[in-house]
Amino acid sequence: DLDNNVFLTYPSFPSGDVPNHSAGRWDTHSTKFPMLGRFGDTVLFVDLPNEIRLDEVAQHFGETSSIGGSGVVVCGSPFEAPNDPSEGYQFDMTTRRNIDLWGLGSQREHLWVMVGLTSVDQLRQRVAWALSQLLVVVPGAVSIADSHTEAFLTYYDIFVRNAFGNYGDVLREISYSPLMAENLSFLQSKSAAYMWETQGKISFADENFAREIMQLFSTGLYLLNLDGTQKLDDYGQPIPVYSNDEIMSFSRVWTGFDYQQARGNVEETSWSGNRHDPMRIQSAWRDKFPKTDLTGGYIGDGYPLCIDLPDKMFLRKGARYRLLGSSSSPELMEDHSYFKKDPNIKRFVLDSNSGLKARLCNASNGECQYEMSVTLDTNIDCVGKECIADTVRVVDVGGIYYEYARPPCVEQAFYNNAMKVIYRERWADSSCANPLLPYASEACCSVANLRAQRYPNYLYDQERVLFTTAEYRCAAIGKMSCDFNDIGGIEEYQMGYHWSTDKCHILLKVNSIGQVAIVYKPEDYAYLHPHIDEDNMNFFKVYWTNGYPKSANNCGNGVCEAIVSGGCLCKTAVSESRVFSRMPKSPREVLSYLKVGAYDPSAFDAGKYVKYEENGIKAYFTSPGSFNTETIFEVNEKFGGIRRFKNSMEFVRVQGAPEYSFRNAPSFMSILNTEADVRDAEYETQAALDHYLHHDNTAPFIAIRLIQRFTTSNPSPRYVKEVATAFRNGKYGQFGTGAYGDLAATIASVLLEPEARSVTLDADPFRGGLREPILRVMAVLRSMEVEKSEGYPVLRLEGMSDKIGQMAHSFPTVFSFFLPEYRPDGRPGEATLVGPET
Repeated sequence: DLDNNVFLTYPSFPSGDVPNHSAGRWDTHSTKFPMLGRFGDTVLFVDLPNEIRLDEVAQHFGETSSIGGSGVVVCGSPFEAPNDPSEGYQFDMTTRRNIDLWGLGSQREHLWVMVGLTSVDQLRQRVAWALSQLLVVVPGAVSIADSHTEAFLTYYDIFVRNAFGNYGDVLREISYSPLMAENLSFLQSKSAAYMWETQGKISFADENFAREIMQLFSTGLYLLNLDGTQKLDDYGQPIPVYSNDEIMSFSRVWTGFDYQQARGNVEETSWSGNRHDPMRIQSAWRDKFPKTDLTGGYIGDGYPLCIDLPDKMFLRKGARYRLLGSSSSPELMEDHSYFKKDPNIKRFVLDSNSGLKARLCNASNGECQYEMSVTLDTNIDCVGKECIADTVRVVDVGGIYYEYARPPCVEQAFYNNAMKVIYRERWADSSCANPLLPYASEACCSVANLRAQRYPNYLYDQERVLFTTAEYRCAAIGKMSCDFNDIGGIEEYQMGYHWSTDKCHILLKVNSIGQVAIVYKPEDYAYLHPHIDEDNMNFFKVYWTNGYPKSANNCGNGVCEAIVSGGCLCKTAVSESRVFSRMPKSPREVLSYLKVGAYDPSAFDAGKYVKYEENGIKAYFTSPGSFNTETIFEVNEKFGGIRRFKNSMEFVRVQGAPEYSFRNAPSFMSILNTEADVRDAEYETQAALDHYLHHDNTAPFIAIRLIQRFTTSNPSPRYVKEVATAFRNGKYGQFGTGAYGDLAATIASVLLEPEARSVTLDADPFRGGLREPILRVMAVLRSMEVEKSEGYPVLRLEGMSDKIGQMAHSFPTVFSFFLPEYRPDGRPGEATLVGPET
């Protein structure tokens, strides 16, 4: 170093008066050399180690020592807190160098004990312990279990943080946890289409988490009444909540999850994956096709169609923007990596008098006060180029960037009038695209010249436009849309899909059990991606109304083409019809018959809809009193919230044999590769989680599990019903927010219901339950007011799993320590009573 305090001499063999200096000594002395980067790297001043981030260094390199103003968005862990040096050094931490520490795997147990003994929020800790036994991570299934502490504490903190929050938040956080993903093996699970296209392998998405999140975390195995008793079929048998079909369908929701990028300030040995932060979704790995749900519908039912969103949705009520900071690269959509290095990138810069810019700037005393997330609460008038944009991706607010996140919406798997789009050049790939969606750019040709060009005044790089906009732009420069060969005048990385004038046919491939796959047949194409060609095996379930074409009926009496590999290939047509020609009689009727969602009518232009109210239903007409497919019905959902539906139903029919039909299947993910993005994968994930949460079974199932952990192993139906009702209503007396899934209300009902506090029932030997072994130990320690001994600031309960069969962070299986339905031998078992802890 500059002061000659530390030096290294090479080679490692002696030379003259220089002794042997093996390269292994680097492991010993490397801590004295702060890591700056590799030779040739450019390092920002703000990223330098603290000890050399000095004014002198800044002046030498012509940098400023000020750290503010970089515009970089950095998020820490929830409730992240600094170390308190006054507490002394009590726990070891795994790093890349101290790999020989002993006992790291038990530190999380010691922390749990200390919190349990000393924390003032005992009920919160008790609820967290109960939730941890319901939503289990098995250390033995996680490769870092013996060497890491922090990742497991991060997972446990989900329960501490949300103990009196909402179960929906708990379900979402554990689903994005990398520990849970490793535990139940959906980490880096990839779609069948991706595996076939990239590796030539026939494989299926991992089904483990898809099964357990239903069986153990939400609905349970069998249909329940609100009081927890089982529903029975006509033969007196319990009715399963799901079959293997539903497991396979939901497993495709859990594709694409991957570790977040590595970061500092966390416990880490070497790069084995960031197990601290919620996972990200790799959109390329995600399954793109429709997915059925647990109630005879699809994940995506009840969401508006993307083609029905208001024009210029990015300026409408409900539009959401995410702060990117100084980076103009989107995070929920994907741009070519070269754009990060392109100094001439064309960005969408908001005009100085833009209402959108004013809202995003959020100025106070002349300075912008940028918010992490902005949702427009009213429509904004367009200004300048906003008025000619079909959509935006990233907007420039004076050098700070926001990414536009389109509201959740779905695409129908089949549609009429599809157009061919070409990726960059004819000899690359072609696909089908809906001309009513901004999914491609313009390609403008002169007469007899198939080398196209973009509209010279396009608004920003990677801009997408509607097909009609593409035609308009070409006409504006004296050219026309065309079936082009290639695009001139721009770099290859600036190209994407471009509209052509050719049609594109969407065919239906039917297998022997009636599942379907989508086949695209553009006019005159060179290449199709394997997930949309005739050989693709991406079948999904649909609900046929009157049988389906198959070998037994000669593929619909010859209407469809018999495929050599088996199954039938059929041409399709999509028909749309209204559902109600009158005002529905009740909100329940609306919820029973309508499946296509609708967007908030107040986000459309004034005068677009006329409101009428009857039978507890609000109807919005495009023409007063006229019930058509554009009519919107608005109802209050039974568990709170507002639902809006379009008075429409679409059916996909086999051309030539219209009796073979099924309801069109919605999907959040676009089949077009460039439009299948992280944003829509996250929306689809949330829709699946909401489906689990709001299933009729979830409230009584969770009620039983929580009652068993707190009060009694065999609650009465009345007790279960009261707790399940509190879960659904989000309110129990003065407790709760009124939101479905509120845990404060749920826990209050568990503890305060008369059955939990009845002295009379205490005399019943079959009431109550055995206290868990670890809770018995903790109760004894707390009752004796155990204190830390001098020199021993941490109370360590070693080997508790071996001694009493139970310890925090030491679950033997995903089924936790006790089976909720376990019936002990003897009189309790003979009386069909359960005793999990026995």
